[in-house]
Amino acid sequence: MHEGLANRYYPSVSSINFHTKEVSVKIVYYGPGLCGKTTSLQTIYGSLPADKRPQLVSLATEVDRTIFFDFLPLVAYRIRDFLVRLQLYTVPGQVFYNATRKLVLNGVDGLVFVADSQRAMTDSNLESLQNLEENLTELGLEEGRVPMVLQYNKRDLVDIHSIAEMEALYNPRRLPSFATVAVKGEGLYEALKSVSQAVISDLIKKGVGRELSGPSAEAKAPGPSDTQAPSPPRSVEEAMSQAAQPPLGAPSVLPAASGSGLWPLGDAARLGERIEAALRAMHWNDVVGLVEQLVEQQARRWAASEGASSNNPVPSFLLMRGVPAARYRSLAEAGRLVRAGQAVGRNEALSALVVALESLW
Repeated sequence: MHEGLANRYYPSVSSINFHTKEVSVKIVYYGPGLCGKTTSLQTIYGSLPADKRPQLVSLATEVDRTIFFDFLPLVAYRIRDFLVRLQLYTVPGQVFYNATRKLVLNGVDGLVFVADSQRAMTDSNLESLQNLEENLTELGLEEGRVPMVLQYNKRDLVDIHSIAEMEALYNPRRLPSFATVAVKGEGLYEALKSVSQAVISDLIKKGVGRELSGPSAEAKAPGPSDTQAPSPPRSVEEAMSQAAQPPLGAPSVLPAASGSGLWPLGDAARLGERIEAALRAMHWNDVVGLVEQLVEQQARRWAASEGASSNNPVPSFLLMRGVPAARYRSLAEAGRLVRAGQAVGRNEALSALVVALESLW
């Protein structure tokens, strides 16, 4: 396996697509195995209207329910006239998938740490927190640089720590924290709203609002019109009904507008299904090859629609879709190895999948 391809850090600030007027931000749910990360995404997903749901991708084995990651794209905020698309991921909880954890953390904009409230899980929670800090450091991120909230999950079980005990154990930085019951949806939306607002505020502080308005625009500090919102809705459905036409900066939770599935219709859907099948079968070389086919197909379709002429429209297409150049180079290198008859590993395949997802969403 060529670990170096997956261990490179692809820095934020987010990806800005001026062509589609979208800002994509990546929020990662982190925590020990079976703490409720995947359940959190599944519950959020399940509360969306059935006819407007994007596809939740969850790739699992008997060893770990989320061996790769879950990906749930939601359009949730605006910065000026740009939609902010939330991309929700989880990491595998098992320690021996740490390379995959680092891959998913690449380009992270916000973090939700999910701690299991059970007393028996104390060591696992602390180990996962330590692992998160180590991985962020390895990726070149200082502690406190990434907006983060904590979910104290499984509050409905017995033999659990009190909230005060959880705060003392896991929250020395006094980050926003939320008592949650992921299977019931309790506290999930408040936690997601808190971290997403923190990310938007962070983006504006870094000058994204100014960048979106052009070089002549005045710098605009975060304020009520940019990051604040009414009290959180009781459900995603309520948020949707309240915000059919969201004002600039006000939050809504809307499904991605590109369709109900992860892959577009037609040939892309067929390739997407083959990519997922290859991932589940752990045929890593096939994944890379199929992703290259999908990206080239979409690039040529884009070039034809734009009247662009190029023997290789892929780099320009991915640039327009907001995919970082480093990520494209990683895919190109993996593709070169595959065509040379060399075996690539899980990390190369996952990195390729990320390119496919980002190029489509």
